[in-house]
Amino acid sequence: MVAIVAQAYTTPDPSTVIVSVPARAGTVDGTTKNSDEFIWNLFTQFTAPVPKLSLPRVVFETWASDADVFSTSPLWPKPDAPRKFHGSLLASITTSFHSSIDVPCATPGNAAVGGFPIEGTPTPCISEETKRNRPQFDYIINNNLNTKVGLTAAFKKDFKVTMPTSAISVKGDWIPVQTILQWIPELNSIKNIRKLYYTTISNSVEYGLVALHVSSRQTPNWVWGTFEHQMNPGRCDYIGCFDTFGSTVPTVYPNKVTPNTQYGTCLKTEQLKALMAKMNLSPVWENYCLKSTQVDYSAPDGTPYVLGNSVIEGITGNGTVAASSCIACHVYASFGPSGVPKSTVKAMLPFNPIGAPTPGVLDGSLQFDFMWGVLLAP
Repeated sequence: MVAIVAQAYTTPDPSTVIVSVPARAGTVDGTTKNSDEFIWNLFTQFTAPVPKLSLPRVVFETWASDADVFSTSPLWPKPDAPRKFHGSLLASITTSFHSSIDVPCATPGNAAVGGFPIEGTPTPCISEETKRNRPQFDYIINNNLNTKVGLTAAFKKDFKVTMPTSAISVKGDWIPVQTILQWIPELNSIKNIRKLYYTTISNSVEYGLVALHVSSRQTPNWVWGTFEHQMNPGRCDYIGCFDTFGSTVPTVYPNKVTPNTQYGTCLKTEQLKALMAKMNLSPVWENYCLKSTQVDYSAPDGTPYVLGNSVIEGITGNGTVAASSCIACHVYASFGPSGVPKSTVKAMLPFNPIGAPTPGVLDGSLQFDFMWGVLLAP
């Protein structure tokens, strides 16, 4: 019998077929930094505190949410505008049992994958929020790509969506602090959660940030990175964790014996500490770990890369981390003649595409430059 695995770090057994490998740092256009260093530089910029606001905020929190962008009345938000959390967009298009994206905090369909609680007070749930920076917001709005009417007109003109290299998106998954304590009882108290997690308030509920996806248009395939709080159970399960710039331990192998265990702290290098100090970051951000970055579909030998977050893909998505690929999923973000993604395109997503795009799937579609926010166009 042939075993098929989704990770390989050592010389495999001859009976093992390698179908994918974890994404690793690569080159980034226009810079000498590899993608790990590049993403950490962005991280220290968008998690920097914004002074003189009525509520404490960091830079990415002041960017436009999908609700601000994909609207018939798009508006760049005020820096201290109320938060607009919602259910997981990924889950809404890859699973049949997930609740509507419109709910502010949804019970995850794959809770068991991460040992996440399903009962308690308040009802255990995970919220999501995508933020887009001003260059991306302006490009979408100025080209009328924020509504189906505008997308339909763009399709008729055969408009090529090419966002500026300065465009950045940040997607965060947030959990009520009471649920975090229920999920990870060794945190001991809400007070400790406030010391260790970046927290915010939405609709009078206090949330802690547990996971963060980052994408930058610095390269045509975008530069992708994913971060997890160091206390996330099983954060390096399945594919391991890799950070050539920010972690004193650049490679952490997955625990294949006991799933959903703790992997310990991800101690920061002096070079990252210097960046954090320069940007006046709160010490809380030292508790967030880069899982890895991705700049291409496949490794140099052609083996598909995978990169998945234990929360975003594992718990709120369709339960898979070792068969997720940022680039291979987002390349299908597109729209057809009526301004919506074609059914053949959306049908790819539940299967967690990895590797290069499947020939023919995007025929008759215009790509939305790797951004699935197109699904939300009213």
